[in-house]
Amino acid sequence: METLVLIDSNAIIHRAYHALPKNMSTSRGELTNVVYGFATTLIKVLEDLKPEYIGASFDMRGPTFRHEVYQDYKATRVKADQELYDQIPRVKELLNTMNIPIYEKEGFEADDVLGTIAQKVQSEKRKAKNNGIEIYVISGDKDIFQLVNGNVKVYNLKKGLSQTQIVDRESIKKEYDLDPEDFIDLKALAGDSSDNIPGVPGIGPKTATSLIQKFDTLGKLYEFLEANSYQLSANSLIKPRIVDLLIKYKEQAFMSQRLATIHKDVPIDFSLDEMKWGEYDKEKLRAFFEELGFRSLLARFNSGGDKVSSKEKRGGGQMKLL
Repeated sequence: METLVLIDSNAIIHRAYHALPKNMSTSRGELTNVVYGFATTLIKVLEDLKPEYIGASFDMRGPTFRHEVYQDYKATRVKADQELYDQIPRVKELLNTMNIPIYEKEGFEADDVLGTIAQKVQSEKRKAKNNGIEIYVISGDKDIFQLVNGNVKVYNLKKGLSQTQIVDRESIKKEYDLDPEDFIDLKALAGDSSDNIPGVPGIGPKTATSLIQKFDTLGKLYEFLEANSYQLSANSLIKPRIVDLLIKYKEQAFMSQRLATIHKDVPIDFSLDEMKWGEYDKEKLRAFFEELGFRSLLARFNSGGDKVSSKEKRGGGQMKLL
């Protein structure tokens, strides 16, 4: 079965910046911890998954459609250090050097772009009566879990950059007792302080999880309340205090649901063929690593004998990129 890897670049960038020393730099004083962390993560992904196709997405600066829904979306988030942003062009240079296409769209987040690509690739495969593709989204953000299905898994950066796990429907059910799509309504009810999604004040993750388990979706929860005219006894499925909160913040709950939902119809142009992985200028990549002083990566690539293409080297042994 063929494999497509989709990279949530911003998630890796932020993880790398906080996981690696801030004093990593070239002899000229250029900071490199983000670029190094991104490169090592990318190499590990290529070695672990050996994809036939690969693409990356970035957030773009400026407001998104979510700010039109709720102007305070992400308003409480502390802006990252400029030293992080200064390294993003170098990350894009790395991807360009390796002929990995970059996708981004003004007004949308990287999650939306990746969700759109995953959705359309699956749709095209179904139309062609060919479901033979496995999609891995590389991220460290649980927001992306909602994309998981029979064909889509998450290569999750669980802790720092070194601890990773493959997340599928079964592992999500086992760890959270929820289905992947339930993560949308979890945020709709419990909110998310990191993105300033308000949810329903007074309802936390534990109560939200319980409500989802009982009623399946936010819509069905409110259908139940409406069917009972919001008049529930103390021994009903929902405590009176929670009912009062749900009534008071109904509009906010559905707004939060919209904010939490990954948009899967972003107007972007892409093709699976342009994401074909394998051909790139190895000497150009070598020069890039030498310029940034990534000696350990050069040594890693040069070890082990003959220099081979990264293209579809399977069946044991380390995949060598140079």
